[in-house]
Amino acid sequence: MKSSIFILPLILLLSACGSGSEGAAKTQVIPEVKKPEPVGEAENLAIPDNRALDAYQVLVIGNSHVQSIQKLLTIIFQHGFEEKEINIDTRVGAFLDVIVDKESLIELIETRPWTHIILQGQKYSQSQSVLYSTEAAKTWIQRTKKKGATPILFPEHPQKGSVTEAGYVHSIHVDIADEESSCIAPVGLSWNKVLAIEPELNLYQADGNHATELGALLSALVLYQVVSGQIADTLPYVADLPGTATEQALLGQIASQTVAEQVPCAF
Repeated sequence: MKSSIFILPLILLLSACGSGSEGAAKTQVIPEVKKPEPVGEAENLAIPDNRALDAYQVLVIGNSHVQSIQKLLTIIFQHGFEEKEINIDTRVGAFLDVIVDKESLIELIETRPWTHIILQGQKYSQSQSVLYSTEAAKTWIQRTKKKGATPILFPEHPQKGSVTEAGYVHSIHVDIADEESSCIAPVGLSWNKVLAIEPELNLYQADGNHATELGALLSALVLYQVVSGQIADTLPYVADLPGTATEQALLGQIASQTVAEQVPCAF
């Protein structure tokens, strides 16, 4: 399926996470430049459970870390959940706070029958010394639940060599979900597990930040299980996916183990 992708300025597309002013020794709090428009009543709606639907309409929103997710998820569903009709669309380009008031994206959410919306692109400090506002992420979750779709937060994988980053980023998303109920896909935590077992596995591009196709497959396997409730560990080897049979089996096993340990949705 052909996706419609908007690309914001190059500096945003290539950014991974937090912005540049992180040098202070003590934690700073960075507010939103503009507070997002409220979404009707501020009621914290329950998370819609759409796993049992016959067809999935999935929207993926995020920055450059989501570029391969649509293709990989589509292939995974074709081989792992053949009876399920699935259509995936992607919007790539910026952090969630930058696009929170983008009218065309808000209209897209409101006018199409989404069952799941995956949200990646919460800003965070790579030095862990700056706290960025999470209001935009909570606004996206509110919009998603109001639509009747399942919101899935996507904490991105850690940078290469950073042993604490995955847990830190995951904890930010846990705090968001504590305030505005949402599913959380434990993507970064699954990367930690795989790298602890196979540190030489080729999950990173040369920049030590973005994922290779194999790394993106690990993220997609976690998302597959969170979206569908199906066990990633039971998927067969798929030649159209990156990695050897042994590598795919390892990634599926770790994805399933991590999701089992970090229950993603409080349905």
